[in-house]
Amino acid sequence: MSAGASTYRSYTVKDAVTVKKGELLTIQTSDGKLDLTAATEVCHLIALDESSRDADNELVTAGATVTAIPVGGVCYVAATGSESWTAGDELFVGASGLATATAGSNKKLGIYLGPAVTTVANDLYEVNTNGAEQI
Repeated sequence: MSAGASTYRSYTVKDAVTVKKGELLTIQTSDGKLDLTAATEVCHLIALDESSRDADNELVTAGATVTAIPVGGVCYVAATGSESWTAGDELFVGASGLATATAGSNKKLGIYLGPAVTTVANDLYEVNTNGAEQI
């Protein structure tokens, strides 16, 4: 499957983790399952939807899957709230799978492409992830 120049597919999510659209994900080296990024971690993928649901429409917390796309293009990503962003700002991988303008020791995610905004937690914003730090 592909969307533009990037390939997306279904991944297994770490138990006890639920994922929302646009959240930043890292691949665990121990078992290959996905987890939400923590501050200072590398972002490998961005969720295209929420993680799977059961027959009662509840989010699955064990053995869930999510469709995600690798970083390396323009993606809509979930943001940390109450930050001021303007076009061209560098963004970083933050805690809880959210993008942040706070650099510190956080890994680079990409460049914000939208208009000047004060972010709302978990809302989606357009980011060019071609420069995402992978080490």
